[in-house]
Amino acid sequence: MSTPLIWILLPMLAAGTSLFFLRYRYILRWSGLGFGLILVVSGLVLPINEVFKFLFWEVKLSEQLLIFGRRFILSGADRPIVILLFSLWLFWLLIMDPKLVPAQFIPLSLAGICLILTAYSVEPIFYGALFFAFLALIYVVLLSPPGKEPTPGVLRFLIFQILGMLFILFAAWLASWIDLNSGNQVMLARSLLILALGFSFLLSIFPFISWISMVSERNHPFLSGYIFNTYFLGVFLFGTRFILEGGWIGQGLDIQLPFQLAGVIMLSSGGLIAIFSKHLGRLMGAVIIAEIGRSLLAISLFQAGFPIYFGMVILQSISLGVWSISLTQLQQGIHDLDFQSAAGAARLWPVITSGLLLGYFTLAGVPLLGGFPIYWALGSGLSFYPLWINSIFVLSTLGLVYGGLRLLGVLTKNAGEESILILAAPSYRYLILGLNVLLVLIGFLPQLIFRITRTISDLLLGS
Repeated sequence: MSTPLIWILLPMLAAGTSLFFLRYRYILRWSGLGFGLILVVSGLVLPINEVFKFLFWEVKLSEQLLIFGRRFILSGADRPIVILLFSLWLFWLLIMDPKLVPAQFIPLSLAGICLILTAYSVEPIFYGALFFAFLALIYVVLLSPPGKEPTPGVLRFLIFQILGMLFILFAAWLASWIDLNSGNQVMLARSLLILALGFSFLLSIFPFISWISMVSERNHPFLSGYIFNTYFLGVFLFGTRFILEGGWIGQGLDIQLPFQLAGVIMLSSGGLIAIFSKHLGRLMGAVIIAEIGRSLLAISLFQAGFPIYFGMVILQSISLGVWSISLTQLQQGIHDLDFQSAAGAARLWPVITSGLLLGYFTLAGVPLLGGFPIYWALGSGLSFYPLWINSIFVLSTLGLVYGGLRLLGVLTKNAGEESILILAAPSYRYLILGLNVLLVLIGFLPQLIFRITRTISDLLLGS
């Protein structure tokens, strides 16, 4: 028995089996919560490469699995990643409303987590790009309910991810013919350029960002939020392992400046989109684009930036979660999600709109909320680098805050209309309030998050 068998193949089998029970959505959800909890607990307690007693048998759990000549390795150092991914799936499953979210979310989202772990664990690591193509296909199905055609944003997402896979595989093939120490700088530069282009497609680096706004505007808010949260996390995990195992940092290659340049471009793009957005979905897309930029800036700090990045992941998951469920509930009471239709919503549904505002302002980095101490730590780390990086970082953050102030003005506007429509069950209103309180508590107690993220980064860098 091996860890990939327990944490990849077994959940994938469960996801495939649950596709036959989509009509029993409540049973499917509660069984998924139980199974997700078992997966998280197994990641915490199961010993690896040690003999332990299970019922009447003695079992040794190895860390690798060999399939068709390829090794899949999930060692003890990768345990935090396993726990993080299944915890995120469990969190999104917990906050979903079965009445408003398609039933196929449960099996397809679990299969997506398994593919992220597969891409992260495969050796050689460049084969992980193949699994991101499969992941994109699953997410296309998830974003396109039965009977509806995929939106243009979904199709563009699929095209970009397949192109990214092809470029990464071609760059890896080209690099296999090159000795990094041989002095063939021309071929090395070409392979690095192709590799950078491949990851630009996967991470939606400018100018490949259009699908994010298109998906967030025209697709289901809850599904879009989940895919943004997990997909980009998977790409960053894959890219981080690609850099660490490929030895790019130790070969004297300056990859810090390209990371920072891409980061400020994405952050400034998100800030500009937030300033001019007049649609709640596009506003979520703007925050996601800005988060990609901040993640690139955090990773550019290398060892000092990894705890900051994982803190951003935890914060982003909670903020996107409360934003997604609030927007999904709000969608039931307004015609569409543009600002004109949402005018005065805070006067009619204050709890739901509070989730929108706190979720957004947390990711914008407003003081007293959970995002401020994490982004302050990122800004402090960047203070040792050129002034233009810090200037764009501050100005883009102000752009995001300005977009949130416009949203606040729209939601609290006196639209001159009254409504007796009650949105969201009491349990979901309490859930939104609970997540709001959690975002505020993180702002006052950021050390709790940083303790967790330092443990994750230390284990990854030490593996």
